[in-house]
Amino acid sequence: MSSGHDSLPANPGAIADFIAAETERISPATVRRRVSAISTLHVLAEVPDPTKSRAVRLALRRMFRLKGRRQSQALGLTADLRDKLLAATTNDLIGLRDRALVSIAYDTLRRRSELVALRIDDLQPVDEGGAIILVRHSKSDQEGEGKYAYVAPQSLDHCRQWIQEAELDRGHLLRAVDRHGRVGETLYPGSVGRVYKKLARNAGLPDETVRRLSGHSARVGAAQDMAAAGIDIIAIMQAGGWRTPDIVGRYIENLDVMRGGRYRLEVYQQERDSRNGRRL
Repeated sequence: MSSGHDSLPANPGAIADFIAAETERISPATVRRRVSAISTLHVLAEVPDPTKSRAVRLALRRMFRLKGRRQSQALGLTADLRDKLLAATTNDLIGLRDRALVSIAYDTLRRRSELVALRIDDLQPVDEGGAIILVRHSKSDQEGEGKYAYVAPQSLDHCRQWIQEAELDRGHLLRAVDRHGRVGETLYPGSVGRVYKKLARNAGLPDETVRRLSGHSARVGAAQDMAAAGIDIIAIMQAGGWRTPDIVGRYIENLDVMRGGRYRLEVYQQERDSRNGRRL
């Protein structure tokens, strides 16, 4: 906040000025998160919340009119792209870790922080093949009741190879590995996206693909693949831990367009023209 203003409670006009200044350099979604953080601080301090004022609401509306509400979406790490990244891994300890990371991220649809918190102790093979793993905490499970996620047989194999070579038996499943092959205790959440980008570069994928990959990509891509396979949105929400269909709807909206009436009309007309051409 600008100097000369009280921080708690903050002046609504100062927050409006802050919104206008930040709008010029960062995304509306980031500005909105920062305003929400300001609101939370005031609530915790039990002082009036200035973000509910008319001045702040108008500043947010001006921001959205100027830049829009739509957020850029991470590129979905679909099964096809996942397989390309897996093929680009090396056979050393880092490569084994990367294979476990990419495959289990796709299977579990976990957020970055949830993914790096998964534990070896919670990985349980099942008779049907593959395994289940306990997700102890998630954004939608703040009290830590936990829920299970599915791990496919191939992913379980990748995890077992990594665990064996890294000589692990308990604790965090995914861990940092330095250039000397020393295994750490944890993996930083920000490393997830960097691993995807590194593997995409190793696979020779286009720069635009590398740029759009993020730590969220496996979550997006798995949801897109499930929708393409005709799996209902309730089951997709259950797999990814979403409480409402809104976010899932954004992930799969491109698929909905390609299944919509206008696209189907185009396919019909092309098939009709092709049949008529053959008759001629």
